[in-house]
Amino acid sequence: MKIKLSYILTLVAFCVAFTACKKNDYIIGGDLHDPHVNMTTYDFLKTKPLFDTLVVLIDKAGLKDEINGDNTFFAPTDYSIKSLLERRTLIIQQKYQDENIKYTLDSLPIPELRDSLRSHLFTGKINREQLTLQNKVFKSLAGEDFSILLKEVNDYTGLNTTKPQYLYLTKIRNGLDPDPIPDDYPDEDKDIVDLVQTSGILTTNGVLHVLNNRHKFYW
Repeated sequence: MKIKLSYILTLVAFCVAFTACKKNDYIIGGDLHDPHVNMTTYDFLKTKPLFDTLVVLIDKAGLKDEINGDNTFFAPTDYSIKSLLERRTLIIQQKYQDENIKYTLDSLPIPELRDSLRSHLFTGKINREQLTLQNKVFKSLAGEDFSILLKEVNDYTGLNTTKPQYLYLTKIRNGLDPDPIPDDYPDEDKDIVDLVQTSGILTTNGVLHVLNNRHKFYW
């Protein structure tokens, strides 16, 4: 009986490892999916609870058509937006010495909101196949420069013959940071680096990448 149980566990472990190694699997919301979705970027966002608040902001800013253009969108999640409201609530509570004041979605100035969303939008389709381990600079629809690149990591090397490559979006603040960064380099000049948690969702109009939940929306 012990031999049979050991055999079964080994077989299960092998199957899990084999499945994890498949190069064409894309993970979206915990499930395996084909990267192509038969809907627009906006409609896809509407189907996912993770973007409920983001869709509200897109509507508020009147940017549905731009989201559905021939563009690449690095989508912030609702966690990023929630964090923004909490930060701004703390600021106004301290300013007015009133802990009952709340900063809400209605408090967001539309011009500022529109610019922030456009800073996550890029003309054309930017997918992993076009990127390398070297910085490649793109200009967002808000007119800001960003570096988009892949970075190799040592995670999961036991299951893969090659190192996984994560996608990163970096906002360039005062030219690309020197490498290495000097100890006296000003914090306000340091680039803002964000990991993409899900990449390469191909909608009927463009490409969608999802930023990590700690991304600070509203740069």
